[in-house]
Amino acid sequence: MKIISKFYLVISILFVSLKTEIVHGQDINVKLGFADSIQSPILKENRKIIISLPDEYDTSKKTYPVLYLLDGNINSLLETVSTMNKLGLDENIPKMIVVAIGNTDRDRDMMPLSTKQYSVPVAGAKQFLSFIGDELIPQIDKKYRTNQQRILCGKSLSGLFTLYALLTKPQLFESYIGRSAGWLRDMNDYFITLTDRALQQPDLYRDKKIFMSNSLIDDYDKDHDVHKQMLKFSEKIKAKLGDRVQYKYVTYNNYPHVPFPSLYDGLKYIFEADTKK
Repeated sequence: MKIISKFYLVISILFVSLKTEIVHGQDINVKLGFADSIQSPILKENRKIIISLPDEYDTSKKTYPVLYLLDGNINSLLETVSTMNKLGLDENIPKMIVVAIGNTDRDRDMMPLSTKQYSVPVAGAKQFLSFIGDELIPQIDKKYRTNQQRILCGKSLSGLFTLYALLTKPQLFESYIGRSAGWLRDMNDYFITLTDRALQQPDLYRDKKIFMSNSLIDDYDKDHDVHKQMLKFSEKIKAKLGDRVQYKYVTYNNYPHVPFPSLYDGLKYIFEADTKK
């Protein structure tokens, strides 16, 4: 992995305190992570990533879980780190390394097929997953103190990709979080076939933790087609995998596309599942 700079991504926050009717403003710099990149022979391009390490990383000798964040940009990384910090206070989840994977061609990378409802020039999910498994993860494991506990987290189109990864390379990650996850109606035959084939090897899913979610007021799923497919998918997971996995499908009535609490709930569920082993 080639580090493109020691450029730290810093968030400036204005803290305002009120004391005896005098307003004091102070800029506070918070280190969020640093930019890096990896040259990918599989994708034939340079992929930008952002690495966020726990505050204690440099002074501890601990190993850490790694959360691989799809659609990884500064905003999604800030949401993720903030959520993990809140969960650390509320639920005592472990500190984690976050690898935010930036997009270059989102449709290409996330889509395993092209359909009338969602047409793409190139369906490159297979190659993108190979990049993550064969190039990115080995580099992260080599460079940082990881403990082999890997979480894949995607939302919307990258939530679809998270399902694809679960069904094609289940052993690559220990846990999966799909926010507004699912597929469109004309992708149904493809994903049903993929699911049925994957679940013929149930032991590959042993000890996996899987959290999927959707909104019931999602403007992108007004007819609830995606939700209906996920209900059927969830039934198959429970019927075929049973207690081999920890699986949960959650819907939200008060939040639109990519429900805001779903990241918090997903991470909480995964680490609660750890305590039930």
